[in-house]
Amino acid sequence: MDLSKYSVISTNVEFDSDNNVIRKTYKKNLSIDITSNELKELIDAYILLLRDSKISIPTILNSHVDGDFVIYESKYCGKNIIELGFNILNFDTYIFQITKMLEIVKLAINNDIYFDPHPKNFVFDDNCIYYVDFFPPYNDYIKHKRLSVAKTNEIQIISENFQFFTKEFLIEHFCGDFLNIDQNAERIFESIYTLSKDMGLCENSFEEFTKKAKYIRDIEDERLKKGIFLL
Repeated sequence: MDLSKYSVISTNVEFDSDNNVIRKTYKKNLSIDITSNELKELIDAYILLLRDSKISIPTILNSHVDGDFVIYESKYCGKNIIELGFNILNFDTYIFQITKMLEIVKLAINNDIYFDPHPKNFVFDDNCIYYVDFFPPYNDYIKHKRLSVAKTNEIQIISENFQFFTKEFLIEHFCGDFLNIDQNAERIFESIYTLSKDMGLCENSFEEFTKKAKYIRDIEDERLKKGIFLL
C-alpha cells in the first residue's frame, strides 16, 4: 500500500502489510545548509519532544541515513479519518476521533512545540490515537536556516507559515486544514469551534475563529501554489 498521497512534501510512504511496518523516506525539498545526518538528528530530537509532551507516536523500529535520504521504519498503527471514511456530511459519526485529535493538539499547545495539526497526521487503532508526522521537524533553528536562503519576496509567507505551527495558531490551523480535505468544510467549523471551546482551547468569537482558520489555509495554499517549501 502506497500512502504517499497523504504527503505534500515529497515524502515517500510505504506500508509493508506482511510485517505491519510503515516505511517513510524523507528528503529536503530545497538547497539549505542542513546535512542529511543533521536532519536525522533534528527528527530524532523532535520525536523525543513529542514523547516528552505525552503525545502518542508509533514505535520506531529502525532509522538511518542513505545519501540524501533519511529513512524511518515504524509500527503501523492504523488509518487516518480520511481513510476511515470521514466526510463533512458524517461529521457527527467521527466526534470521538475529532475529540481525540483535539486532545493531542492541546498537548502540543500546553508544551509549546511546533506541530502540524492536519487531520491526516493522526491515525487510529481501535480507540487509540497516534500522531505520525515527524517531518519536517519544525523548530526555530530550521526556521532561521530556511529564512537565510529565502528570496526577499518569500520571507513573509515563509515566516507566516512557520508561525502557523506554533501554539497561538494550532486550533484554527487544525480547523482550517479540513478545507484541504473538502472545500465545503466551513459548514463543520462551528462544530469544531464548539468542541474546542468546551475543551478550553479557544477564547475568541466564532467569527474570529473562522476568519483565522480560513486565513491560515489560504496562506498555506498560496505557498504550495508558488512551490515554496519550508525544508
